Amino acid sequence: MLQMTNRHHPSTSTSDKAKPQTEWHPSQQAPKSPLAIEEVLYEIVSRLDRASLHSCVSVNRVFYRAAVRALWTIVQWNSAPSFCSEMLRYGHNAIELQDNFDADLDLIAKECHRLRELRLVWTQATDLKLHNILVASPKISVLYLYNCKPLTTLALSYIQTLSGLKRLELKNLLNVDEESIAGILRCCPLIEHLVLEDVRLGRVALDSLGVTPLRIRTLALTRSSPTASFVRNILRNSPMIRELSLARNVHSALSMEDLLPGPDMYGSMVSLNLESCKSIPSEALLAVLKLCTGLGRINLCGTWVGDDGLEVIASNSQRLTSLNLSWCAQISDAGLCRLLAVTPHLVFLDISSHGVLTAEIFRPDQVWACSRLETLIMIGIDMMRPGGQVQLNHSMMYDQLSQLLFLQDLAIGGPHQDLQLGAGLDKMGRLVNLESFRINHLQTALGEDEIRWLVEAWPKLKRLKVELASLSEPWRRYFRRRRPHLVLG
Repeated sequence: MLQMTNRHHPSTSTSDKAKPQTEWHPSQQAPKSPLAIEEVLYEIVSRLDRASLHSCVSVNRVFYRAAVRALWTIVQWNSAPSFCSEMLRYGHNAIELQDNFDADLDLIAKECHRLRELRLVWTQATDLKLHNILVASPKISVLYLYNCKPLTTLALSYIQTLSGLKRLELKNLLNVDEESIAGILRCCPLIEHLVLEDVRLGRVALDSLGVTPLRIRTLALTRSSPTASFVRNILRNSPMIRELSLARNVHSALSMEDLLPGPDMYGSMVSLNLESCKSIPSEALLAVLKLCTGLGRINLCGTWVGDDGLEVIASNSQRLTSLNLSWCAQISDAGLCRLLAVTPHLVFLDISSHGVLTAEIFRPDQVWACSRLETLIMIGIDMMRPGGQVQLNHSMMYDQLSQLLFLQDLAIGGPHQDLQLGAGLDKMGRLVNLESFRINHLQTALGEDEIRWLVEAWPKLKRLKVELASLSEPWRRYFRRRRPHLVLG
């Protein structure tokens, strides 16, 4: 029998009642990606003791991967017999070392010859030690190198020997050049998943890649400041991309020609993340959105998308489940409302702004088709407009929010935001599935009646985040007495 321990995490209460069954809808499908399932499962099995992890290994392939990752975190590196015991039983296929500065990589190279997956996170990996591991296990198909700062471009040249490599993630590497990246792409033709995060690409043009065909389906260049030619060359050679992320490349000036280097681009795209890409002009954004007809997830946070872009998204919204339009200064109430009226499958929505959006979006004649929303973040909505009737505007907001019966995570707040029972706050008592409620920048402190109402509302609530100025310490102690299992931020 599996035994839970609190070796990594504190124990949690299991007294929550089972959730009532609801009508099936598209957002309730199980994760399609085995990798997404593995990440969730890893968070669960990492709380188990060693004996229970040994049992998990033999359940199935997904349990094996998650359990082996957890087992490697408890290896005693100062005891060779302990290491060999774990390796011989389970570690011949996958190794993950996280924050293991004392890990003996030479011992891994000596004992492990059938590795398929190698993850090194915050380890003292050197070029030579990595080379020895790759030589010993030439059939590695999954390689993650996170924050291994001693590695140089020489280590990247060793990766080129992995002809069967399918997934490669490099994070926080300082030594990257044109020859090493282009060499990997040419010598590892099976790569389908490529992530370069916090990797210095500002001087890498990738012109030497030529017309090498790539099978990349997932491409993420996050906080790496890729050059325009780098983006253009890799997109031109990757016609099968399904997930693209250029998030947080604030200084990468990308034109329409860079983002659209070929005629048949983005036909199979399902996820687009351009967060904080402020150097991409609105015309280029619009052109990309027109070609992405089957997107399920869109993140345009902090970009120059406007109402014309929202119109394009609305026309291709049949599969849209996640949308982030936070801090987009060019959108309007009318444009957003037209979009929300035709997105019935939306489960995540972030429309935070610096007063760009107003309470006009809550008017009774504005129909929100996204009744299945599970997460809604709307910080900074201007509650003074329209008309300066703050209480009436709040009443419209509560009426609109009370229709979102599947809502689990809600974040509100702004310079003119209030929580008042007199404006209809009690209508939100219908949100019986709410688990997290975050309140930012309230205009006034919470009143006594409102605090008492919050204590009794929402039986499934697990987290409440309120600024200290809005909820004094005596009332916080009151909250903790009445709802001891509630996480109060």
